[in-house]
This record gives sequence, structure tokens and C-alpha cells, in this order.
Amino acid sequence: MLESILIPVAIVSGLGLVAGVGLSIATIVFQVPVNEKEEKVRSFLPGINCGACGFSGCDGYAKALADGTAEANLCAPGGAEVRQEISALLGVTADEQRPTAAFVGCNGHCELTSKKMNYQGAQTCYAANQVFGGQQACGYGCMGYGDCVQACAYDAIHVVAGVAEVDPLKCVGCLQCIAACPKQLISMKPVTGAPVVACRNLDKGGAVRKICDVGCITCSRCVKACPTDAIAIVDNVAVIDPDKCINCGACQEACPQDCIVEVLRAKAGMTA
Repeated sequence: MLESILIPVAIVSGLGLVAGVGLSIATIVFQVPVNEKEEKVRSFLPGINCGACGFSGCDGYAKALADGTAEANLCAPGGAEVRQEISALLGVTADEQRPTAAFVGCNGHCELTSKKMNYQGAQTCYAANQVFGGQQACGYGCMGYGDCVQACAYDAIHVVAGVAEVDPLKCVGCLQCIAACPKQLISMKPVTGAPVVACRNLDKGGAVRKICDVGCITCSRCVKACPTDAIAIVDNVAVIDPDKCINCGACQEACPQDCIVEVLRAKAGMTA
């Protein structure tokens, strides 16, 4: 009776021992060498995996930095402190990062736009967008339910009079609000104080004028007023090239719809 019990136990124990030895050998044979430089760089990064650097999260950026295939100034959430730590570790000189902030391309507050229906569903932008593009007559404008507000971990976005607004002093450029917006209204803009067009409506001017008091009607007055050819009409919307803009204000004065605004204030430590 005892032998009938001990023999199976011995067999199972032997198999376990063999499997353990095999796993130990496999671990040694197939072990991936640890890149200490990569690990150190990774410890500097904030770990939010936002992808703003253009790599697959912080791990991907750390690997590229350790391999010498990425610049040390690409981590927007980390800011100057992370840039300096990485530069010191890698022994490189990192250029100053061009400050950017998220910008909501809509200025159509409640009193300036019209509605096509009364939406009664779930109070989220994603849900409202599934029902004929939301209740606003403008199918391109901000719906104001704040999906971007919920996505922002830095309290940089708030809904004001039906439109989301970003505080560039708090924005770290993590791109989470961009991913959350079903209208694709949010984009990153240089924080220079230069004007931006707060409209993304791709309809022709006559249709825009009927539903929004501050929508771009493609009159091209801003294009003609710009002394540096920094403005062009693209898909029925005026677009300003920040690299050419000298912030002279001529476009704002020429715009009959007041859809060119200066909302991107300089971040701390910068001047507009």
C-alpha cells in the first residue's frame, strides 16, 4: 500500500525537478542582457506612455535614447528637468524643446451657435456623436460634454459656455485629450502667443454663416492681410503657419467672424 503511494509521488517530484532544471537552463540561455543605460533613462521618464515623443511609450523612447537614435528633448510631459537629466546621462547637448500645448479648434460657445436637436442620451461626447453627430448644427464643433476633461490628468481642460478650453500653462502635451475627442478638434500648437484659427468646419462659407457667428467663412481676408504669406485656405478653413507668422495681428483685424484668436499664452519661463 505504501509503495503505491510513494511511487507516484516520486515520479511527480522527479518530473518537477527536471522541469525546474530545464526552466533554469532556458532562463540562462535565452536571457536578454539588461541595458543599464536604457534602464537609467527609463527611470527619468514620467511613465505615462502618452506617445508624444513619437515612440511606443516611455520604454520605446528610452531604448531609442540609449541606442542614440532619438533626441533628448522629445518628452513634453517631463519638461526641462527630464531633458537635463537625460542629457547629462548621455553626455549630449539637448536643444530647448519648443513648447506646445493642446488647442481646441472651436470657438462656438453656446450663444454663438445653433442646435439641430435636443440630445437626451448619455452625457459624453462619444455617445452624442453617435446620434447624428451630436445636437449642434455644426457637425465639426465641440459638443461640450467633456470627454477631453476626463482624459486630462493635469486639470488643464475645462468646458466653458459649451466649449472645451485648454490652459497652456498646465498642459504637458500628453495627447490624451486628442485621443478622447471624437470630432478630432484638438491639436498641438506652438506656445508662442501667435494667433490660431478656432474653427474646423469644412463646409463652404454660406453654410457656416447660417449656423455659427464665429465660424470661418473662407472669405480670404486674412490671407490677403498677412504680410508674410503665413495663411492659406485648406479644405475651406484658414490655416496659419506658425513658422511664418510674425504675430502682427493683421489677420485678426481683417477677420469679419472673429474666429482668429490668441489663446496660446506663453508658458512659464517664456515670453509671448
